[in-house]
Amino acid sequence: MINLQLEILFILLTVAAYILGKLVYKKSKVMLLHTIIVATAFIILFFGITGNNIELYEQNTKVIRYVLNLSVVAFGFLLYKNYNFIKSRGLSILLATFLGSLSSIVSVGFISILLKADLQMIITLLPKSITTPIAIGLSEQAGGVVYLTAVVVILSGIFGAVVGPWFLKVVGIRSRVGVGLSMGSAAHGVGTAKALEMGALEGALGGLAIALMGLFTSILIPLLVPVIKLVIG
Repeated sequence: MINLQLEILFILLTVAAYILGKLVYKKSKVMLLHTIIVATAFIILFFGITGNNIELYEQNTKVIRYVLNLSVVAFGFLLYKNYNFIKSRGLSILLATFLGSLSSIVSVGFISILLKADLQMIITLLPKSITTPIAIGLSEQAGGVVYLTAVVVILSGIFGAVVGPWFLKVVGIRSRVGVGLSMGSAAHGVGTAKALEMGALEGALGGLAIALMGLFTSILIPLLVPVIKLVIG
């Protein structure tokens, strides 16, 4: 097969996996059968049955990656449309996302230490609340298990997207700024997609939260890892 044929095949495979995942999750409403998990499992199963290396999928999905890049630009457009509103609340947004990043790292570190996890496992879990590419980079640099980091990030995103709207409603957070920042900060890409369903402003703030969480977490983890090493001896 030539590359163009593989691109077409994998686009169809990806669309079929997404539709299947959507149907399964819609019918079951079980978090562990979320669309992303089922779609990913379907693609892995396909390559397992056919005996092909899944790297073939990675090498021949340029169109899909290009479309995903365009979706990032779409969030930029939403930020541009709401620029004045966001600018007027710039300091509070920066402070909220900084504290969100800090509390995420500290809570994961504290719970992991209480459960007597080793240093490698703690480092693996620390970047759970940031987007996958940045989380993998931070985990690898600090000595974590990158594949496990990726799984934890994806699961935390799904959990946040499913539980987040309900939790925010229960605790009485109805501010569009609060909802957008919360979903983007706690559940990164998947949460931001859910925030976008709630409104354009929520989606824009979710996208901004992803970027700011990535920035602050990239600064904080290298500073806090030595402290964790001292605590666990």
